[in-house]
Amino acid sequence: MIKRLSFALVSTALVVCIGLSRADRVQAQFPGVFGAERAPSIAVDRSGKLYLSMSGATKTVEAHTPGSQIFFTMSKDGGNTWDNTPITRNLSNSKGEAFGPSIAVTQGAARPYIAYHDNVGGTTQVYMLRTKKKAKFKKPVNITPGDGGAFTPRLAVDLSDAVNVVWGDTSNGGRQVVFLRSVDLGVTFTSPKIISGSSLNAFEPEIATVPLTQSPVGFAIYVVWDDIVEGLGAIMFSRSLDAGETFSAPARVSRGPGSANECNIAVDSSGRIHLAWVDASGQDPQAYYSRSTNGGDTFSDPVNVSSIRNGEVHKTVVTAFGNRVYVAFNEDLRTKQVFLATSTSGGDSFGEPVQVSNANPDRGRAHSAAMVVDPGGLLHMVWIDSSILGSDEGLMYYSSSSNGTRFDSKKLIYAFLPG
Repeated sequence: MIKRLSFALVSTALVVCIGLSRADRVQAQFPGVFGAERAPSIAVDRSGKLYLSMSGATKTVEAHTPGSQIFFTMSKDGGNTWDNTPITRNLSNSKGEAFGPSIAVTQGAARPYIAYHDNVGGTTQVYMLRTKKKAKFKKPVNITPGDGGAFTPRLAVDLSDAVNVVWGDTSNGGRQVVFLRSVDLGVTFTSPKIISGSSLNAFEPEIATVPLTQSPVGFAIYVVWDDIVEGLGAIMFSRSLDAGETFSAPARVSRGPGSANECNIAVDSSGRIHLAWVDASGQDPQAYYSRSTNGGDTFSDPVNVSSIRNGEVHKTVVTAFGNRVYVAFNEDLRTKQVFLATSTSGGDSFGEPVQVSNANPDRGRAHSAAMVVDPGGLLHMVWIDSSILGSDEGLMYYSSSSNGTRFDSKKLIYAFLPG
């Protein structure tokens, strides 16, 4: 089961007192309070508007009551300003623990969708937030069939603007990856389809879609997840070429002698599939990468793109634009920072990882990066910095880069609450 997380409410006065930069101090002058943040997810539409969702606190840690909610903010000017002030939109308004959002946006009418899990009914279930127009969200709807547990949903919108969802399901006593699809703007969904085969250890799925001329429906759906094969953690892959009617038999992508988990997936405009995950085949858990240039028929030999000796890598995430491939991760043992490895050759090779965050390692760590590339090729990246508040309670930073090497000034993005 997923661990219950504690969050804290923070006053702006506290942030000013603990030594932020001058720019952050100016931003921290807004009135009211804001919640500690976790698990960001970011998306972009074809006009370059950014959509950002995260889990945030609405109760203090001392309250010992649920208080995690799903917050949302957007930027219409490429990340320069965000509409999170004076109040950030709370979309879940749950009496339970709403956590782990995944956001995706259609490219036609630019409708954002958000999926997350919530234990408000006693059992953790998957909820969907949909829009009719732009970013005007309706109330969340439970889309989990039955009353079994459902965790960490992930979204992808395909060429037809249909919504595709996967999550880790515990309804049958084990762990399986299930798939649902909606072709009516998230109003109704297909029956759940188990795509992880006979395994009862499949969890933490990720999903991507891509236009594909070889598919009779014009696009492909790709899913990866964490599993256990022969006693070791493994990264598994499956695809659908018929809009989710059928999926291929699960295929193992990780190949090393150590356990692999925390997988992530991206596809580029050429149809190449890029995977990243945490692999303990060496002495230390590191970020590994593999790609497929033939729609998932085969994958390249996995390569270590982090190479931080005596380190401990977690939370890999990958995105791609043209021949640029970005793999982000956090290292939790030595540096306690978020790093980014960049390939300018479509994944043939990667440069040395660049440190993106500047957390104070004596107070906490930077972690949980999320990123997206806009139509102009600009990389937008967010992550959580727990060193500002301590106790692994975090605030979210945002920055952008045109090449993955040099980043613009970092901005704090708060989850502001009514005062």
